[in-house]
Amino acid sequence: MEFTRDEAFDRALLRDIKDRVFYFLKKAYGIVNDPSTDSMISWGPNGNSLIVHRPLPLEYTESFLFHSGALSMERFVAYGFTMTVSGSQVEYANDDFVRGQPQRLEKICDPFVARVKQHRELRLKQDNDRKRHWEEIRSYGMVVEIFKHIYSVVDDPATNSFISWGPNGKSFIVLDPQRCACYCFPYNLLEECGFTKTVSGSQMEFASENFVAGKPELIKKISEKHKPAMIAYTKKFREWMEAFSRNPAMEKRTDYVLQASSP
Repeated sequence: MEFTRDEAFDRALLRDIKDRVFYFLKKAYGIVNDPSTDSMISWGPNGNSLIVHRPLPLEYTESFLFHSGALSMERFVAYGFTMTVSGSQVEYANDDFVRGQPQRLEKICDPFVARVKQHRELRLKQDNDRKRHWEEIRSYGMVVEIFKHIYSVVDDPATNSFISWGPNGKSFIVLDPQRCACYCFPYNLLEECGFTKTVSGSQMEFASENFVAGKPELIKKISEKHKPAMIAYTKKFREWMEAFSRNPAMEKRTDYVLQASSP
C-alpha cells in the first residue's frame, strides 16, 4: 500500500501556511509604511521595495516578524523578494510589495504556497519510491530463502520417500505432491524462474542447470537471473494472502500453492 495524501489535511495546512505568510507580509508592510521607522527601514525610491538601513530592534523582529535578527529578514527571499546589498544597506524588492497597495500582498503568498505544495508532492513520490524499493528488496530476499528451503528439503535423505534428486543430480522429482504441500512448495515460482517441468503420472520433475546436487551456491545464479519474476511472484502471493485475510472462505495456502501449479 502506497502513502497517500489527505486532501482535507493538505488544504488546511496550505491555508495555514498562506495565512502565516500573509500575516508576516502585512506586519512588515506596516513597519515599512510607518514614518517613525524610516531611520531603520523605509520604502525604496520606486515604492516597490523596502530598504533596511540598520538592524531592527528586537521589539520589531520578535513581535512582528516572528524571528530575531537577520533570519527574519531572510524570509523575504524565501517569499520571492530579490535582495540587493549596498554597503550596510539591504534592499528587498517584489512587484507586489508596493507602497499604497497593500491588497497586492496576497499575490506574494500564492507562489510560495504553490512551491510548498510541489515540495510536499515530491516528498510523497520519493517516499513511495523508497517504499517500493525496500519492498522489492524484501520480496527478493524472501524468494531467495524459498529456494534455499526447497534445496534443503530435496537434499534431506529423510524426505526421499516423497521428494528426491533426479538421477543426474540436476533435477528433483516430486513423488508425492500432497506430502510436499506440507512444505508449501511454490511450483509455479519454479517454472517462472526457468525450471523445466516434466509430468509422469502423479510425479513431477523440475530441472535447472543452477539447481544441482552438492552445489547450493548455484542458487544465487537463479536469483540474479530471474529477479523480476521472483519479485512479481511475491507481489501476487501477498495479494492473495490479503484477499484470504478478508475472506476466510478461500482455500488454504497449501491448496492455493498446489492448484496454482497443477499440470
